[in-house]
Amino acid sequence: MNIRGKIFRSLLLAAFLACAVPASARQVLHYRTYHPKTGEEVNRFDCVIEENPSGGYQVRWTIDEGGSVTQQDCTLGEHFDTLGFREVNASQKTDYTGERKDNQILLRGQFKGENITKDLKIDDRPFYYNPKTGLVDFVRSGEKQTRFWGFNNRDPNVHPMKAVNEGPDRISLGGKQVDVIRVYWTLDDFRSAFFKRTYWFRASDGTYVRQKSYGGTFRELVSEEEQ
Repeated sequence: MNIRGKIFRSLLLAAFLACAVPASARQVLHYRTYHPKTGEEVNRFDCVIEENPSGGYQVRWTIDEGGSVTQQDCTLGEHFDTLGFREVNASQKTDYTGERKDNQILLRGQFKGENITKDLKIDDRPFYYNPKTGLVDFVRSGEKQTRFWGFNNRDPNVHPMKAVNEGPDRISLGGKQVDVIRVYWTLDDFRSAFFKRTYWFRASDGTYVRQKSYGGTFRELVSEEEQ
């Protein structure tokens, strides 16, 4: 079985096994992205996080942008670092997998109708396919700064990144005041001026609840369930 097939099989197995964990171990989160001045909605994000019985987590993101649906499945370690992932968007003819093997990210599959085979070199820093979940352990730790490898699914490629804990904050979310931790993150090289993100994570459990992008849009949690 090739690498792509092994990763796909492991993702399906992890998702199946996760269904056997207690109900409280499954978290379902719903987000919307919007322009703050007009209130115009850009897209919707849904996220399902499940604990794996053997340790770590299985995470599925579903992004709906005007009918173009992207699905991202990730297998994470106990510290929310990414071990393997798969991204699918049928309308864009995209279906590829990635796997961390030592200090490489192995990409295999199809990207926008073209075959893709890449062995991307990294070092021993953590790899976060999606920092929305990857940075949870950093937030919970109380550390002030961390460096990691991130992933750009528009390339697709890996990039060195850093995040800074800017301390506690309080925001209005769904009409309620919520205590949060504010985290700024960007590229860890000369390109940092062109890529800036601010995330807010709930202080009580580290859940990602809001994001401000460089383009001025906001994304925030609108509802959640524990199942």
